[in-house]
Amino acid sequence: MFQIRTAVLLPALLLVASLGCQQMPRGSDTGRIDTSRTTQAERNDPRILPVGLMEFSDQVAQQFAQDLADLPEIGMGGVRSTVILGDINNKTQIVSSDEFEMARSRIRNSLLSSKYVRGKVSWVENRARLASLAAREGVGTVNNPAGPNSYDPRQTYTVNMDVYRIGRGPVNQYYVEAMLVSFATNEIIFSNRYEIKQIKGG
Repeated sequence: MFQIRTAVLLPALLLVASLGCQQMPRGSDTGRIDTSRTTQAERNDPRILPVGLMEFSDQVAQQFAQDLADLPEIGMGGVRSTVILGDINNKTQIVSSDEFEMARSRIRNSLLSSKYVRGKVSWVENRARLASLAAREGVGTVNNPAGPNSYDPRQTYTVNMDVYRIGRGPVNQYYVEAMLVSFATNEIIFSNRYEIKQIKGG
């Protein structure tokens, strides 16, 4: 008798469990989720939301591409300008600079996808990273690794970022600015900012 009841109940329990899984709401914060969606766990974190960083990087890339047509300094004389990823001045105290580096790399990736931008701008890796790779892989010698020629400061620029936070209790306001700066004149050729205020748990 015991065995018969078990045989009947087990399939029924499995069916109930299966239905429970199927009826799990789509908005639950388990498993893989859309990168444009903010989860409840993120809302409870005082740091700038990942979706905010994505919006900022998209905004800067789009504006940068549009403004290139109005910047005579870029691609002057038919020679592609050189752009180097520069410094990140992170004053938030609670957000890792790695997160802003990701946003900056995302900006570069978006711009590299534009044929128009590639025609006017050449993006290069920083020398320290190249020298380390060259030494590790035997490109040139350890003491004198092969590297690119010196860049013309008149056609070389860097993308720097400043990031600030104003905190008031559970509320944090962030200010993120990306700047294209000339090595020849220290002039800020292009600047775009992103501001966001968020409340913990909001």
